[in-house]
Amino acid sequence: MKDFFISYNRADGNWAEWIAWQLESAGYTTIIQAWDFRQGDNFVLEMQRATEEARRTLIVLSPDFLASKFTAPEWAAAFARDPTGSEGLLLPVRVRECRPKGLLAQIVYIDLVGASSRDEARERLLDGVSHARAKPAQEPATPPLEPGQAQPEIDEPPWPPAIEGAVRVASGLFWRLTRIFALLIGVALAASFFLGQALPELTASNPTMVYSTAVIWGLAAALVVEAILHVRNRRRRASTHGEGHA
Repeated sequence: MKDFFISYNRADGNWAEWIAWQLESAGYTTIIQAWDFRQGDNFVLEMQRATEEARRTLIVLSPDFLASKFTAPEWAAAFARDPTGSEGLLLPVRVRECRPKGLLAQIVYIDLVGASSRDEARERLLDGVSHARAKPAQEPATPPLEPGQAQPEIDEPPWPPAIEGAVRVASGLFWRLTRIFALLIGVALAASFFLGQALPELTASNPTMVYSTAVIWGLAAALVVEAILHVRNRRRRASTHGEGHA
């Protein structure tokens, strides 16, 4: 049994042959008047044989096809075998602008009108005759979002107050220790240099004492500076708090 009987009006003969060629190139079998009805054949009997020997009837849909009285019996036979369209035995392919009416208007057609190229028309045709699901190979593009549909950004959940307080304390302690350490090292180096220049004999005979003294001076200087900064910050916060209540 053939896959398709191609029914068409002679005004669409070129389209019918192009469709038959594409189908057979894709591995389908067809019956088409231009290739299979030969001189001396009985036209009516050949039509009867075609409708019986082809599993599906493909009609080349155009204004001339719809106006013709001779093409109606060809698609009517396929419609009678599959009135609900569940098996897809009647398959319209629209090749020119037209609007089917009546029973044909209820059948979804393959539309070649508006195809921008031969390849696109061929792709539409082969996709349409396939019974496979028409899911695209690539993800569809995201449609434009309407106002109010944009998803709000999800803020990072806040930390518990206890953890936030611990982080602030740790951060303040880190920078305070860093400042003290930097001051200690700076002052100790300066003191070591000063003692080395002022008391070279002592430095040569007892360097440990000199370095220890320099470290003590550095630590004392760092603590004094830190105390001064602490007092200044407390006064600044108190002044700011007073202005806020004024």
